[in-house]
Amino acid sequence: MPDKSFADFLSDVLATWRSLGKFLFLVFALGVLALAFVLGVLRFLSTKAEEMDFKGAHIEASVLFANPTREGQVYTVMISPQGWQRTGIQVRRGDTLRFEAGGRVNVDLKGLIASLEERKKAEERIRIARNAGGWKTTKEADFAPEHYFTADEVKNMKPKWDWTGPDGITLEETKKNSIPARQMKTICPSKGYGALLAGIGEQSQGLSRDLAFFVGSSRSTVAERDGWLFFAVNDVTNDEDRAFPDMFFVDNIGFFYARVTVSPPGKQGSAEADHVKTCAQSE
Repeated sequence: MPDKSFADFLSDVLATWRSLGKFLFLVFALGVLALAFVLGVLRFLSTKAEEMDFKGAHIEASVLFANPTREGQVYTVMISPQGWQRTGIQVRRGDTLRFEAGGRVNVDLKGLIASLEERKKAEERIRIARNAGGWKTTKEADFAPEHYFTADEVKNMKPKWDWTGPDGITLEETKKNSIPARQMKTICPSKGYGALLAGIGEQSQGLSRDLAFFVGSSRSTVAERDGWLFFAVNDVTNDEDRAFPDMFFVDNIGFFYARVTVSPPGKQGSAEADHVKTCAQSE
């Protein structure tokens, strides 16, 4: 006997009011469970994003969650690598700031595109050669163009700048592959390209080296002033053109995320922090 179709099954279910009642009750119960689950997750997260101030100019680092804990307020932030961004997180002098960050960024989109073009060029060379009679003995299922790339082709495919985490590209590698005068114009010349930086200020756009400090993948520090928390990745600042200071940030892609704990003086964990040097002091 062939299996029943869904239409046949639904017809049997609706054949009697009793079956229909059970069916509707099951749907209702599943809906209640789903709603309870969603409400439970929201309650667990204690999300208070609606209390954040997003009305200021140039706020681009998105605060995803804000949760109160015994240590203080904990924020989850997503950071793009497009210049300085104000988060909407307000801190007071003496607050302890603890950062834990992850994610990946690349500071050279053009280089990534050039790398892809080199690979496509090599694959096209091999395709033409095979159509002309090369490697005919290799089965189609076993044939891969990368098996026939030359050493020079592979070298040309490698991007100049690698993807990096919050600690940034090493300073040695940064200096090796950059123009010296341009590298010294980064926000933090003592750190490599792509490193995660932070600062506390009142300006709506940009911060100076005097206020910027290295965060990396993990850092604890004490706020030395009142203000808004900013984030940026380390890259070249175009100081000569105030109308376009982020000229060298526009080809950055990827994102970092950070867990930021803001603890008022006396809160648990505040004794762990140190007074970090700013980028100007680290030179």
